[in-house]
Amino acid sequence: MKCPSCQETDRQIKDGFTNAGSQRYRCKHCECRYTPEPKEQGYSEEVRLQAIRLYLEGMSQRGIERVLGVSYQSVGNWVRAYAAQLPSAPLPDGELDVAEMDELYTFIGDKKTNGTS
Repeated sequence: MKCPSCQETDRQIKDGFTNAGSQRYRCKHCECRYTPEPKEQGYSEEVRLQAIRLYLEGMSQRGIERVLGVSYQSVGNWVRAYAAQLPSAPLPDGELDVAEMDELYTFIGDKKTNGTS
């Protein structure tokens, strides 16, 4: 082992493990702690894209959590990041002549008729 700080090769001792499970070392010369071969943290790009594809197919974030074994919050973050990098839709030039609306009938406030109970 070679210390990245002072470049010494002797008096390098093992000093536990990182959260990812990589071996940590400590230099007895400069007291620097380092990991020579850190493990990759997080999820691979393949898992992220698969989660986004499942979400676009209509699967819920909790369902994706159960299938892929990832946190539903991570899935939500990946979907938001993916949506943010999509190009925005072009706006039409000039004024609109026709606007199309769905047929939605709702009550605002109370109903005007009494129930038949």
